Amino acid sequence: MTADLEVPELAHRTFEALGTTVSISAPLEADEIDAAVETMQRVFADAHTSFGVNGHGPVEGLRRGDIELRYAHRRLRSLYEQATMWRQATDGAYTPHTATGPVDLSGLVKSWAVAHAGQAMMDLELPHWSVTVGGDVLCSGSPFPAEPAGTDPFYGRHWRAGITDPFDATSLVADVPMAGTPGFTAALATTSAQAGHPPNAYLQVSVLAEEIVTADVLSQAIVAGGASTLDAAVRDFGVAVLVCGHDGEWLASTTWPLHQPA
Repeated sequence: MTADLEVPELAHRTFEALGTTVSISAPLEADEIDAAVETMQRVFADAHTSFGVNGHGPVEGLRRGDIELRYAHRRLRSLYEQATMWRQATDGAYTPHTATGPVDLSGLVKSWAVAHAGQAMMDLELPHWSVTVGGDVLCSGSPFPAEPAGTDPFYGRHWRAGITDPFDATSLVADVPMAGTPGFTAALATTSAQAGHPPNAYLQVSVLAEEIVTADVLSQAIVAGGASTLDAAVRDFGVAVLVCGHDGEWLASTTWPLHQPA
């Protein structure tokens, strides 16, 4: 039955926002995806206005101490409250403060914007779409909803996302199925270690979750917190995790889906 459905070909659009590239894919007619892009552009423009990007705007002003949190606008205070909740949930592995103390919310801005972009797609009653921002992915439904899959004959094939080899940016190490049922999301976020992280932490962490903020925050937390944070994330949040150690060894949680080299 599903094979007889008339579904538009998969369309793709990109635009620049928050200092990176936003990619949108959806099985939509040209006018429909263009309308969706306009809606998403407004979401990212709103995030830019509210938080700033690349060392400019309210988030940077807060980090530098030019803005006091108690005098910051409501949305910025709300983002800080969300960050402190995650700090508590990860036993401090994720923190909204820099190593020297100032508040730094830059790590939450992108996932906040992606989450709101996804909600905008839901509000438009679009069940099948994928949004990729700086390598992180949020999706719903299927790229080919008229082509039944063995695991889900009603909603077509899964979206798929690649994970880059931290030792070779031109190579992918995994091709991950994103099981986003229409009306519900699946998210993949990847964080790489930066200079200054403890040597026992992982070099790269990818997290699969139902929503992007959870995936993004936990990937950052696991990079900082190491194995104990990984175990807690899988246990407490039901996420799937794939990590790469500094020695190049890969480790996947038992919840990680079967994947193959891309």
